[in-house]
Amino acid sequence: MTLRIDENPESRVPLSADRKSVGVRQLNASDERQWTGFLTTRPEANLYHTPLWRDFITSCFNHEPLYLLAERAGAVSGILPLFLVRNAFLGSKLLSLPYDVSSGGALALDDESERALYEHAIAEARRLRVGFLEFRSDRPRPVLDDLGLIRSEPVVISEMELDGKSSVWQRVAEDHVKALRKARNRGVEIRLAGTRQEFADFYRVYLEVFRAFGTPPYGVRYFDLLYERLHPTEHVKIFLAFVDGSCVGGLQLFCWGRNLVSKFAACLPEAVPRRAYAALYGAAIEYGLQAGFARLNWGSSSRSQAGLIAFKEGWGALGRPAVLYSLPVRGSVPDVARYYDPDGVRKRIWRKLPLPWTRIVGHSLNRWFC
Repeated sequence: MTLRIDENPESRVPLSADRKSVGVRQLNASDERQWTGFLTTRPEANLYHTPLWRDFITSCFNHEPLYLLAERAGAVSGILPLFLVRNAFLGSKLLSLPYDVSSGGALALDDESERALYEHAIAEARRLRVGFLEFRSDRPRPVLDDLGLIRSEPVVISEMELDGKSSVWQRVAEDHVKALRKARNRGVEIRLAGTRQEFADFYRVYLEVFRAFGTPPYGVRYFDLLYERLHPTEHVKIFLAFVDGSCVGGLQLFCWGRNLVSKFAACLPEAVPRRAYAALYGAAIEYGLQAGFARLNWGSSSRSQAGLIAFKEGWGALGRPAVLYSLPVRGSVPDVARYYDPDGVRKRIWRKLPLPWTRIVGHSLNRWFC
């Protein structure tokens, strides 16, 4: 029998019966090759699951990684990446995973390994006395449903299959194909960023566009680390849109295994009528096809952003809900959907801030709102 988890700190999920066949422990340095080797067998694995990303987040935001490894008979049978996020005033939370709404949760060979990982994470959340524990998944997790965690589906994620050039482009809407032609005719040129200055050019555009969105941006350290840590490994690609020699937009991709993940796309207002967004999307698709990737994730959208969801569907992406599972331990669980509210008071205030302030304050806010 399972019990419903409520906001009472003393509530308990009864652990399942003896799991002697599966052991769970924290990842250590000598296990990293096994962890990465396991990921290569999982078609859904992306950069967010790797030790490389763990080290990036630790360096950029100083969050504490808690990476769990499940083993059976000495072989890896599952993994679960988590981060402990602390704030002196707001408390703490345990997340799988911060900075993404759909890549969290366990990757496991079987239900027993998956359950053992989640039960270990629940025990860690209680030991650490965090405010709440949250798993952010791209699909329903019956094991977490069975454990009684609170389930919500606040946003839509869009993903397309890269199953061959002819198949992919046949699914692209005619309006988008026309937009690609217009972008070329209107002087939009797409290049891959390769220098620190070009990463900085994208950051400048990103800052301006995200202020208009009312969204706190990442600090410059995030983009410096992208260039220093991920660019040399080929695990990040930034496509830049130029008009008359000036950078007017960009699109950032994370590349690992069989999967591409679009993290940011941003274009200055004057670039929008030139169809720079279409040119960037088209370049990302062509790169994925040429490099042999299987899927391209276009990120998340609020359910209210019907136009954005339709725009992504026009490129052949299919939308489905992100599925979040939460466990209140010593506090309540925030509503993720509020982050996407375009007319919220916080977003209206943010749009009026001077640009340098958004850069400085944004990094601090993103250490918690992640």
